[in-house]
Amino acid sequence: MQQIRRYAAAVAACLTLCAFAAPAMAAGTQPQTEAAIKAENARWADAFARGDYEAIGHLYTHEGALLPPGGDRVTGGDAITAYFVKAYAAKKPGAVSFSHYEFYGNEQAVTEVSDAEVRDHDGELTYRGKQILIFLKENGAWKLQRDMWNDYAAQPSNGN
Repeated sequence: MQQIRRYAAAVAACLTLCAFAAPAMAAGTQPQTEAAIKAENARWADAFARGDYEAIGHLYTHEGALLPPGGDRVTGGDAITAYFVKAYAAKKPGAVSFSHYEFYGNEQAVTEVSDAEVRDHDGELTYRGKQILIFLKENGAWKLQRDMWNDYAAQPSNGN
């Protein structure tokens, strides 16, 4: 009898796990959703390359937030614009590119995990990191809700 109870408990645990895990595992986004998110990334990259930080601020939801490494949360389009203006006041913006995409979500919310690289106008790599972006569909358009990133470890020089 005890063996039947253990078996029943194991089956119940597996069914519970499957009930919660199935949506996460089946959360692969549709190709058109991935293309739409990549198009938003391209808009962000284009605005960054132009130094149009106000345009970047408009790519976020009203409550959108940056979660920068070692810094405070930056919430709202105006504050996000100000963050980039301050961060790049003494520098010419470079080109940013995104790669190694992973997407999770549905037609209303998508999480993107990807890599980001920033290169200066001479093509030299100035930043390499990884990021998690959360996009929400707002009035039919994809907007950034959360933007969190951190650096990859510095690469050792050839002499070390």
